[in-house]
Amino acid sequence: MNMRSMLAAGLLACLPSVGFAADPILAVGFVVKDAITAKVSAVDAKSRTVTLVGPKGNWLVVKASPEMQNFPQIKVGDTVAAAMEQITEISVVHANDGTPVPVDVKTLDTAPAGARPGMIVTDRREIAATITAIAADTRTVTLQGPAGNSVDIKVPGDQDGFKKLSVGDHVIFRQITVAGIADIGK
Repeated sequence: MNMRSMLAAGLLACLPSVGFAADPILAVGFVVKDAITAKVSAVDAKSRTVTLVGPKGNWLVVKASPEMQNFPQIKVGDTVAAAMEQITEISVVHANDGTPVPVDVKTLDTAPAGARPGMIVTDRREIAATITAIAADTRTVTLQGPAGNSVDIKVPGDQDGFKKLSVGDHVIFRQITVAGIADIGK
């Protein structure tokens, strides 16, 4: 299972649903990517967990869902590749443009039976929010959603639009996260 193909498929599945309800006044968008190769140091078949050790000695325990049908193939000493790609967009809109219905869609795709173990998880979120705080020193924007919940979003330094955002702006926040893990063997 090719990690790049898995991530591309997950992103393409979500992109047609990304669109504006109204023309934005300003849009700030960015992509964050991360990838790592790790070794399997332990496998617990009963709890369906795998302990991964990264190149710097850091470790992570991952629980495989029942949908991951090739779990029994994972062995101590195997190498796994994990990757994550996250697309974030903050679009300033007029307050009277209406409020979209919040969206939170998650999908899970696994490798076919008999193939090397692997899975890809896609999470797409969209909400209307208001900017309640901006920290210029850390380039962090605090968004408050319709239910009163808040989230801090760190905007990369190459986004000029960050300087144009203001407390009180009405925004549409969209985020697509695609994460995959694939066992690439010994």
